[in-house]
Amino acid sequence: MKLGALVDHHGHVAPRDALAEAMARRFMPFPKDPPALLFDVAGHHAQMDAQGIERRIVSVPPILYLYELPPAEQAARIAGLNDWLAGLVAGTRLSAMAVLPLGDPAAALAELRRCADRHGIRDIAIGSHVAGTDLDKAIPDELWAALAEGGGLVMLHPWQVRDRARLDDRRLGNPLGNPFETAVAAARLIEDGTLQRHPALRLMLAHGGGALPFLLGRMDRAWEAAEHGRAPERPSLAARRFLYDTVVFEPEPLAFLARMVGPDRILFGTDSPFDMSLQDPAALLAAAGLAT
Repeated sequence: MKLGALVDHHGHVAPRDALAEAMARRFMPFPKDPPALLFDVAGHHAQMDAQGIERRIVSVPPILYLYELPPAEQAARIAGLNDWLAGLVAGTRLSAMAVLPLGDPAAALAELRRCADRHGIRDIAIGSHVAGTDLDKAIPDELWAALAEGGGLVMLHPWQVRDRARLDDRRLGNPLGNPFETAVAAARLIEDGTLQRHPALRLMLAHGGGALPFLLGRMDRAWEAAEHGRAPERPSLAARRFLYDTVVFEPEPLAFLARMVGPDRILFGTDSPFDMSLQDPAALLAAAGLAT
């Protein structure tokens, strides 16, 4: 990764009114005082200059994926968010990553095509499940195929940790819950053979794949021991079909990730502007041996 010419594949912005409405519903936890850069393109540019970032791909935060809403309302409001995002990034060094109303696969397919045709947006963010339905069941092959054919980056981001009752009282929903959400979603796609069926799909796992990279040895052993019904491909090999961002914070796990999946499968990302974002990405990449 060339320092000074980095593309940040994981950043966030939000419209104030939509975010305030979602926060008021308290469907998902969110900082009481949202980061100022969520609403500040100039602030993003200043941070990018300070960190040697040339371009940043931004999406709305997961609280605005809106999978909890009825399908028709979900589709209408997500279209509005995507239109807002397209207008925000025009003429800036930010580029848009749209979201889809996955509660209605037909509407999601239509929105995918609308975003490409009207705005030229092909990068898409999806949650780790859709209102409790895992992605291998919620997203039909037709939609996976369209995502692959579109050629954009698809970011799989944790959405609504499903074990909050055990985690939130110790403030573990973000540091533990989010990584396991990602790991479960990715492992189910491995077991389903989704990326084998759609080899052109550029599916990036947020936060360095969460817990997945560190569990691949165990998954491989279970795959070897299975007498029937095992995944179509050895999990550690299937994991190399994903892409991964660099939001792991320490050089040792980032270097381990590069060894497990290959450095060519890692895309730079910061998760800016949240407090759980990379603060000194250049130093992290250099220490992990990924800087050029």
